[in-house]
Amino acid sequence: MTVNVVVTDMDGTFLDDAKQYDRVRFMAQYQELKKRNIEFVVASGNQYYQLISFFPELKDEISFVAENGALVYEHGKQLFHGELTQHESRIVIGELLKDKQLNFVACGLKSAYVSKNAPETFVARQATQYHRLRPLHEFPDIA
Repeated sequence: MTVNVVVTDMDGTFLDDAKQYDRVRFMAQYQELKKRNIEFVVASGNQYYQLISFFPELKDEISFVAENGALVYEHGKQLFHGELTQHESRIVIGELLKDKQLNFVACGLKSAYVSKNAPETFVARQATQYHRLRPLHEFPDIA
């Protein structure tokens, strides 16, 4: 059997509990994959910008399936971006905003967004998961 691709999740699979990996060991393994013409793909529910922060030197060599498949990059080129229409986004966000106790993150192509009124603890916790997180005065601003 020929192996053409190696795909890994990040949290709890590729990364240790401290959200790190042995970069020297991985680079040796990655060089071996390249010699054998085996693609390396990172697949995760995480934000694309967070994923490339783990592989800055390889972001144009490897592929990323980010945001639970909503954003796909191959060798630095965007292949797919799944999105809601502006109308659909406004409906969903409108429903979420009805619950004044609810805090949420809206993900977009350029950034993730959080309300300027969200508690600092919520924003700080989300900032560990979203490397591009922008506060908004009003959510329609993302449309």
